Amino acid sequence: MKDRGFKIKYASVVKYSLIGYLFNNIMPSTLGGDIIKGYYLHRDTKSAKKSAVFTIFIDRLTGAAATFIFLLVGCLYLRNTIPLMKFVAVALLFFLVAFIAAAIVLDEKFLIKLSLYRKLPEEHPIKKLHSALFYYKRKGLPAFFAALFLSLFVQIAIISVNYAIITTLTGKSIPYATFVCFVPLINVIQGLPVSFAGWGIGEAAYSVFFSMVSITPEVSVTASLFYKLIMLLFGFIGLPFYVLNKPSEITRSEERA
Repeated sequence: MKDRGFKIKYASVVKYSLIGYLFNNIMPSTLGGDIIKGYYLHRDTKSAKKSAVFTIFIDRLTGAAATFIFLLVGCLYLRNTIPLMKFVAVALLFFLVAFIAAAIVLDEKFLIKLSLYRKLPEEHPIKKLHSALFYYKRKGLPAFFAALFLSLFVQIAIISVNYAIITTLTGKSIPYATFVCFVPLINVIQGLPVSFAGWGIGEAAYSVFFSMVSITPEVSVTASLFYKLIMLLFGFIGLPFYVLNKPSEITRSEERA
């Protein structure tokens, strides 16, 4: 948000994040907290409300990029020992090529050649969305890569927690690369809006994937429950911030594209 010209206190960012974590544990999928964060950002921002809320999307985009990196590395490592991972790796590479192609096609220097796009007023939602998204290509790359760097550390922490839980429960020496592949994949599945906070679908995913490395369903489900309990306890840190939440003052120092 600082990069987009918003004046916001670090304490306010922490507050929004903790409230988001709280609602991630009680809303459909594991992304429900983003809706709550979006609401409070929209409420507290005095101008350019859409640009402020859009930063949540960019935050999730950097998180998705970090997840993609670890998942691809893990799948490539396990492709010869677990046949399914070879298929997943190919699918990820295909997605990467498609994403790059879409980014090229949707670039301004190509879109500007389309008469339909040129006729749209500057305040049209499509142009505003396009401008906000491609801002990070034109001016915001340092901020984007800084966020991506932090997201990589978050992914390492999540993977390491799962590694510690399962190796402790099993007493086995399991390659860390296995978790680099499985944990991001499981988190993607848990993020689907089919259950509250991924309950049920997450346990099924743990059971299916870790059975590929000879871990029993009982251990896998127990590991999933332990991890969810840790996330739930962490999420409860946001409860007092939610109960005592007061409007913040978020202003924009300058107008940006």
